[in-house]
Amino acid sequence: MHVGNLRSALYEFLIAKHAGGDFMLRIEDTDQERYVEGATEIIYRTLEKTGLVHDEGPDKDGGYGPYVQSERMKTGIYMKYAKELIDKGEAYYCFCDKERLASLKTEVVDGKEITVYDKHCLSLSKEEIEANLAAGKPFVIRQNNPKEGTTTFHDELYGDITVDNSQLDDMILIKSDGYPTYNFANVVDDHTMNITHVVRGNEYLSSSPKYVRLYEAFGWQVPVYIHLPLITDENHKKLSKRSGHASFEDLID
Repeated sequence: MHVGNLRSALYEFLIAKHAGGDFMLRIEDTDQERYVEGATEIIYRTLEKTGLVHDEGPDKDGGYGPYVQSERMKTGIYMKYAKELIDKGEAYYCFCDKERLASLKTEVVDGKEITVYDKHCLSLSKEEIEANLAAGKPFVIRQNNPKEGTTTFHDELYGDITVDNSQLDDMILIKSDGYPTYNFANVVDDHTMNITHVVRGNEYLSSSPKYVRLYEAFGWQVPVYIHLPLITDENHKKLSKRSGHASFEDLID
């Protein structure tokens, strides 16, 4: 748990206590490729050492469990809501293989090269979709974002932010392995677990319009967003466990 994560936890803890609310610990482990053995225990130890004692979590059931996303997935909650979006026309099945996706154009967003999906599978008929599913063809479920108009959301630090919908990609909600993406799981969990304030780094500002569109599609209230400036190293690069930056435990050992 690096100091950037810890700072977010500190602000979340203070906001919860100031408002008379609960500070909840949720383990977000939907990206199995990035799963690190023992990481959950490090989070527990770090929060305990810093006095950021959670009111609810995997070890303290407050009625909103399970508190581990991989366990929540087994209940079918993410697929249930993804299919609800499909029924509303706000999401769709995508059966494109790696070869076709590799042929699509790419754009650089926040320093990362991403594939711009062309909505090819949005035009599939109901019969084609059912035939693909019956044949066991691999699929993902994508958010169906419009290409016209704008989306506006509010951040407590940055104020109202408006983006052109043409800039929003049809992000994946459910991956081919059946796991939800980080983005989709957090929207579903923040609503169903009654989260009122979301505190995170400002690298998520660009994704927030897509989150807001999901909330609006479901008819859910959007939580209060607080996007924090990044804590960077001496080279002005974001602190990251994957980049080898020190964790809180490294600093106190």
